[in-house]
Amino acid sequence: MSGSEMPRARRPGGGGRKLPTSPAAPADPGPAPGPAAPGPAVSPAAIMPPYRLPAQHFIAALVWLALGALGLAWIAPDLAAGAYLTPRAAAVTHCFTLGWITTSIFGALYQIFPVALGVGARSTPLGHRTFWTLQAGIVLLVAGAWTWNPDLLGPGWLLVFLAVLALRINVVAPGRTSRRAPQVWAYVTAATISLVLALAVAGVSIGTFAGWWRSDRLGVLTAHVHLAAVGFATLTAIGVGGKLLPMFLYARDLPAWPLRWIGPLVGGGVLLFSASALIGPAGAVGVAGRAGGVAMAAGLGLYLGTAPLYFRRGVRSPGPGLVLAAAAHAFLLLAVALGLWLLIRSEPEPRAVTAYGVAGLIGWLTLFVAGVYHRILPFLTWLERFSSKVGAPGVPKAAELTRPRLAWAAHGLLAAGAATLCAAVLSGSALGARAGGGLFAAGALTLLGMYLDVVRRR
Repeated sequence: MSGSEMPRARRPGGGGRKLPTSPAAPADPGPAPGPAAPGPAVSPAAIMPPYRLPAQHFIAALVWLALGALGLAWIAPDLAAGAYLTPRAAAVTHCFTLGWITTSIFGALYQIFPVALGVGARSTPLGHRTFWTLQAGIVLLVAGAWTWNPDLLGPGWLLVFLAVLALRINVVAPGRTSRRAPQVWAYVTAATISLVLALAVAGVSIGTFAGWWRSDRLGVLTAHVHLAAVGFATLTAIGVGGKLLPMFLYARDLPAWPLRWIGPLVGGGVLLFSASALIGPAGAVGVAGRAGGVAMAAGLGLYLGTAPLYFRRGVRSPGPGLVLAAAAHAFLLLAVALGLWLLIRSEPEPRAVTAYGVAGLIGWLTLFVAGVYHRILPFLTWLERFSSKVGAPGVPKAAELTRPRLAWAAHGLLAAGAATLCAAVLSGSALGARAGGGLFAAGALTLLGMYLDVVRRR
C-alpha cells in the first residue's frame, strides 16, 4: 500500500485515525518493517483495533502489577521461610499470573496479530466484553484465594475460562488463515491451549476444595503452575518475543531453526511433566516426568542460547525497557538451573521450590513483560494522540512520552528487587526478602505512575 493511501485506512470501531505519512515520523517508531511476507497485502492500519481496547488491557495490567507487588512485599517473609502454599501466596501469585501477565498478553495480541499476521480480531465489541469478563474473573479468584473461599473461586474460574475461550475465538483462531509469520501463530495457539489445560487443572483443585471430589493437591498445583507459567506465558514470550525483539532492535541475519525446535521441546516437555505430576504419587514425577523436565530445560536452554543474538546483532540502542527484558533472561537461566536441581531431588527443599517460582514468575516473566511495555505503550499512545499532528509545533516524538531517568529508575528497582528477593529466599533471610519486596513494589508503583502520565498526554 502506498503512502498516499494510508491516511484513508480505518480501523473497525476506531473512528478512522490517520497514520503519519510525513518523513517527520517519531525517532523511535516501534517495530521495524521486515521483509515482505507472503499473503494478501493488507495494511495493519485497516485492521488495527481502536486504541482503547489494548490500552485498557495495559492499564488494568499495570494496576494488577502494583497490587501484586504490594502483596509480594507483604508476604515476602513467608516466602523466605518457604511457605509458598498459603492462601495469600496463591492470591499474590494470581495478581501476577492472571492480572499482570495474562491481561498484558491479551492486550498485546490485539496489536501484534494485525502487524505480524495481517489478521485482526473478528469483533472489537467482543474484545471489550472479553476484557471485562477476564477482569471480573481475576477479582473473584484473587479475593477467593486470599480468603480461601470456594464460593468466589468457582465463579472466578468460570469467568476466566470463558474469557480465554472468547480470546481464542475472536483473536487466535482467525490467524490460521494467514500465511505470514506462521511460527508466531503456532506458538500463540499452543500457548492458549496450554492455558486452557492449566485452567482445567485449576478446576480440579477448586472442586477438591469444595468437597466435590478428591485429588492430590501438590500434583495438581505442580501441573497447573507449569502449564500456566511455562506452557502459556513462556511460550508466548518466546514466540512473540522472537518476532518483537529483533524488530525493536533492528536485528538481522538471525537463525530461524531454533524456534522450530524450542516450541516442541518446551511444549511437549511441559505436557509430559504435568501429566506425570497429576498421576504420580503425592505429586512426584516419575521417569516420564523427569524426561519432560529435561525436555523443557533443553528447549529453554536453546532459547537462552539464541536470545542474546537479538541484542548482539541489533543496530538500535535497547534503552531501559529492553535492557530490563535482557536482564529477565538471567532469571530464566536461574529458574532453569533450579528446576533441574529440584528434578533430581527426592524431597525438594521448600525454599528452593519458592526461589524457583520467584525466579520464573517475578524475575523472568514479570520483568520481560515490563521491559516490552516500554516500547509498546508509548508508541501506541503516540499513534493515537499525535500521529495526525506530525509537523505541528510542540508535537513530541514517541520516545519523548516517557521520562528516561524515571524509566531507568523504575526498571532498576524492579530488577534489584527481584534479585534481592531471590537471594533472600535461597538464604532464608526474612529481612532481605522484605527489602527485596519493598524495592520491587517501589519499582512497580513508579512504573504505574509513569505510564498513567503517558496515556494522559494530549
